[in-house]
Amino acid sequence: MKLPKKSWKYLLPLLVIVFCALSINTRLAFRQEPDQSSHIDSVDLNHEEPGSSSDEMEVSEVSMEKEKALKARLFSIISGDDADYSIYVLFPSWSIPLVENNQQQSSASIIKIFILSTAYEMAERGELDLDERICVRRKDMVGGAGVLNARSGEPMLSVRELLQLIITESDNTATNVLIDHLTFSRIQNHCEAHGFTNTILRRKMMDIGAMRAGYDNLTTVEDVGEWMRCLRNRQLVSPSADASMEQTLFAQMDTECFPCALPQASIAHKTGELTGVYHDAGIIYENNKSYVLVIFSSKSVDRHKTLSTMRQMAKIVNEYFLSDN
Repeated sequence: MKLPKKSWKYLLPLLVIVFCALSINTRLAFRQEPDQSSHIDSVDLNHEEPGSSSDEMEVSEVSMEKEKALKARLFSIISGDDADYSIYVLFPSWSIPLVENNQQQSSASIIKIFILSTAYEMAERGELDLDERICVRRKDMVGGAGVLNARSGEPMLSVRELLQLIITESDNTATNVLIDHLTFSRIQNHCEAHGFTNTILRRKMMDIGAMRAGYDNLTTVEDVGEWMRCLRNRQLVSPSADASMEQTLFAQMDTECFPCALPQASIAHKTGELTGVYHDAGIIYENNKSYVLVIFSSKSVDRHKTLSTMRQMAKIVNEYFLSDN
């Protein structure tokens, strides 16, 4: 049906009015729709998901409280003791270690761990063959700890065998042969490159003349603790090299301190001893987890008492480790 032409002049304004009304209603409907995005944003700002920063703060606060309690227990043990003690503790849940009395002091045979990692790093770079055999001459043999000085003749040993001896037997002769082979400068450069800046190799083992002249090998509990931390995390030389070095530390023959205190644990460690000095440092494994513990003692006048104190300290640290897991 067609509308008369005259009807269009009345119908057209009516259609315009209807269209405008619909358009206005549509715009009003969008304006009245709730602002979902602003509502969601306000909820998210006040909502904490598991593992959020507030949870991390709670864990950090708990760790700090445990650290304070542990420190108080340790101080109660060493108070009144004639010897001086330094300690480094790092549990898996801690981002920062507990370090007390981090003074530079005589390293004793603990210095040998830095010789071990220098050799493995050189081997990793292709600068050293661990299976290369070296003649241990009679003039190289020195006293003190070790088994080589009791051998007859001039044995030929591989670098790998010498490294095993400097850790497991703390062999002084093997250490001196390796210092000559690796050189003082390379060992020192290795320490500095890895941030062990308070560790200094100044003399060979059993060099009485150098000792009388005031030259001693130095380190700190923090340098040794960080070496152990890097080894445990497979971040020292390479994962395979670190695993090999740790296996060598597991074979340590000196069991007077940490292993005696914690017979149920598996311990990869190195000790050091001089007159008035006894150190133990290692990675302690128990309940499928591990932590780093380093205890130095100096100015000791009673070796038996000092070892007893260090064992008590190790037991207390282990108690806190077990409660932390």
